[in-house]
Amino acid sequence: MPEQRDQAAGEADEERVLISGRVRASVRKRLRMYAAANDENLQDLLDRAIDEYLKKRGG
Repeated sequence: MPEQRDQAAGEADEERVLISGRVRASVRKRLRMYAAANDENLQDLLDRAIDEYLKKRGG
């Protein structure tokens, strides 16, 4: 996990933009619980999760 945090820190200069979407309430709860348990910012967690998803699928 430290490598992922270092990578996110290296990308901190990139502009963040607003996206809009809805998730199931249970997914939101799991995200928030995971972020809190791992002392992570929810925004960084979402950014990394979407990035990993896209990389795995060639996006």
